[in-house]
Amino acid sequence: ARTPRRATEVRGSMASITSSLSLSAKAAVAGRKVTLGNKRVAAVPGRSACVQALAADVAKVSFDGAASGTAVLDLKTASPDVAKGLVHKYVVMVRQNARRGTASTLTKSEVRGGGRKPFKQKGTGNARAGSSRTPLKPGGGVIFGPKPKDWSIKMNKKERRLAMATAIQSASGAMIVVDDLAKVATPKTKAMGEALKAWGVAEGEKAYLITKDASANVTLATRNMARVVQTDITHLNVYDVLNADKVVVEESALQYINDFYGAEGGAWA
Repeated sequence: ARTPRRATEVRGSMASITSSLSLSAKAAVAGRKVTLGNKRVAAVPGRSACVQALAADVAKVSFDGAASGTAVLDLKTASPDVAKGLVHKYVVMVRQNARRGTASTLTKSEVRGGGRKPFKQKGTGNARAGSSRTPLKPGGGVIFGPKPKDWSIKMNKKERRLAMATAIQSASGAMIVVDDLAKVATPKTKAMGEALKAWGVAEGEKAYLITKDASANVTLATRNMARVVQTDITHLNVYDVLNADKVVVEESALQYINDFYGAEGGAWA
């Protein structure tokens, strides 16, 4: 189950994307490396649309919650001047394509009945009427009501991937890497809740759990948790990344993300 966040909060998440990458633009102009918190940013000369954000240190914990060093998140991201608009475009596409478009109403001609004139034209004192299924009466048709519609929109594949990489990189400050999820032996929601607390997810926070080699017990243990969304690495959702307070990533999944969305990753082939 997914708990939606208010639109202002999601917009705030996207605004943080611009601020977290704003120093990258200056680096791109100067063609040098700078330090942004625990993140080193390097310019890509001649590439105004993309900047490579390097060496974002992410906290790494064991399954029991003990600190076990740091991991590195190294992705190719959009430049600050286009990052917010690009991610917003992708979020709109994802949310709009989720619409089923099956809402349907009946017009006056489609409602059953109403073929006979309900009463004579003159002499009754009533307003003239030709059908009892007029939209002005209960049981009548609907004026300009919805009909089944395809709401889907498209976005270029590399644009989508760049938007996803930018959103993930911007979430590095709220990311937690767990070295081993194979220890989830039973599909128990209570046990998973205790594990999330040990990893640093406070009660009431929304968590996005990204796995790669985890067993099916992880999916079974989290599917009944209202504020936890679990997904495989091949089914990432940009809305869930922005909507989460904490992004919990399996170590093998982080390695896949770095390999795929990195500067030389397969996403840009």
